[in-house]
Amino acid sequence: MHRRWRIAEADPRAREQLSRALAVSPLVVTVLASRGVGTPEDAGAFLRPALSALPDPDGIPGMAAAADRVARAVRAGETVWVYTDYDVDGVTSAALLAEFLEACGAACRVHLPRRDREGYGLGPDTVRELAGEGARLVVTADCGITAVAAAEAARQAGIDLVITDHHTPVGDLPRAAAVANPKLPGSRYPDDRIAGVGVAWNLAAAVRRRLRDAGVFGPGRPEPDLRDLLDLVAVGTVADVAPLVGVNRVFVTHGLLGLNRRPRPGLRALGEVARIRGPLRAGHIGFQLGPRLNAGGRMDGPEDAFALLRCREPGEARRLAGALDAVNRQRQEAERRAVDAALGQVDRAGWVEADRWSLVVFGEDWHPGVVGLVASRVADRHHRPTVALTRADGQVKGSARSIPGLDLVDALSACRDVLGRFGGHAAAAGLELAAPTPEAVDGFRDRFEAAVRRRLAASDRVPVLRADAEVGFADLSLDAVESLGVLEPFGFGNPTPVLVSRAATVRDVRPLGRDGTHRRFVLEAGGKRVDAVAWRPGSRLDWVSAGDRVDVAHTPRLHTWNGRTRVQLTVEGLRPAQSA
Repeated sequence: MHRRWRIAEADPRAREQLSRALAVSPLVVTVLASRGVGTPEDAGAFLRPALSALPDPDGIPGMAAAADRVARAVRAGETVWVYTDYDVDGVTSAALLAEFLEACGAACRVHLPRRDREGYGLGPDTVRELAGEGARLVVTADCGITAVAAAEAARQAGIDLVITDHHTPVGDLPRAAAVANPKLPGSRYPDDRIAGVGVAWNLAAAVRRRLRDAGVFGPGRPEPDLRDLLDLVAVGTVADVAPLVGVNRVFVTHGLLGLNRRPRPGLRALGEVARIRGPLRAGHIGFQLGPRLNAGGRMDGPEDAFALLRCREPGEARRLAGALDAVNRQRQEAERRAVDAALGQVDRAGWVEADRWSLVVFGEDWHPGVVGLVASRVADRHHRPTVALTRADGQVKGSARSIPGLDLVDALSACRDVLGRFGGHAAAAGLELAAPTPEAVDGFRDRFEAAVRRRLAASDRVPVLRADAEVGFADLSLDAVESLGVLEPFGFGNPTPVLVSRAATVRDVRPLGRDGTHRRFVLEAGGKRVDAVAWRPGSRLDWVSAGDRVDVAHTPRLHTWNGRTRVQLTVEGLRPAQSA
């Protein structure tokens, strides 16, 4: 698919100011300036994210009331029930709150939902079940902002419901004892992009302050060190694809420090199963640890993931890690089958050729745990907002994934009358149709298409390859490329820098890998030759031959082989050389 190249232009004044103030390479300065880091103060905060810079938790709307109620429960010896989502964000939130509350001397019981029974979000039936087990205080994490019916059931059952969530509010708020969410109006918290586990950590910080002021901690009850919980915050934040800037950058930077210095037995065992070598980075969480932790909630239940995070015995940790790895392989196979079926459905229906602006695919037998992945793969392939639906528990449920330019929650709000419920973020959401019929699927498909067409611009429909700067090969010294590491952790919102080098001559091109799936290039510009690799390019680069002059968009890395370290480019895009 054709992509527009958009190369950022750094503000010259910002670049000059940063160059004078920072002891970093010119390449780092250029990337910082191109990403809008314009002052030495902003650059210092970005390059040295400090825990002291974390905002006051009470700035989150509803947090003061939530913390007051939980602190009162701890002091009174009440049992605190914790209810979360079944994904990594939810499970890390549950582990964090359970560990914190127990360290404070509170009794804590965790109820983890199953996708195949309760589905997403807190429902009235679950509230009544918890009431029957004696619950009088239920705290949610990573869910609850749309739980209006559940909140009413809680009121009738005599349960104080404390909701902590980070999803976008839709419609009326639940009538709960407290609703804490940084996305609520009137927020004094400077960053509403934190994950559910980030909100849970803020709840712990706010409760700890109240307990400290009440004199709860002392020689017999040491004050919990919340830095010990940042590893869980890092795992949940990265796995939930929250942007790694602002508060999240502080959380993940310090969480990774803890993961590498004193990893939990469970996460150490999971890293061994995933064959992670060297220091753990955000990318390892996103692509290796996160999918394995998610697999249980997708395919069965999240209990093993929760047990792994809390496990202290190495042998049991290895057993749980192995079990999650096995379930993840089942998830991969179910995902592969469903993605193939969904892409085939799009091709047979001719929706791309018919110039649909959105795609809604439906599979009767797709596993509910993989429909979000299906939506993501189809959206990536065709660069269209995509909804993947399946039948579960007699209902038609699914997940949606967006493209830049479309707020999914806003688009789904326009289809509210044909939906049973929905919620999520601008880029990802979950939904359930009001009726479980083929006609309802077709009707929703047309309604969603109309909503997307009203909200997307024609220019949004062309994918964009975004680059941070133009550089010559001479600028890519070993030291310069190594210096880019100060910008980590990389991930959504703070991607690995993409650079563009113009008018390079292709000196060699050949297949790479046992089956020739990849492509290796030798490129030359300005008298310097550099190796470049394109991973699984398919047929996109078949036009490139030796002797061609090309512009290359790339991420530079240091590659060591046989004791020799050199710069190698990972190709993000190639095009015939164009004038600047």
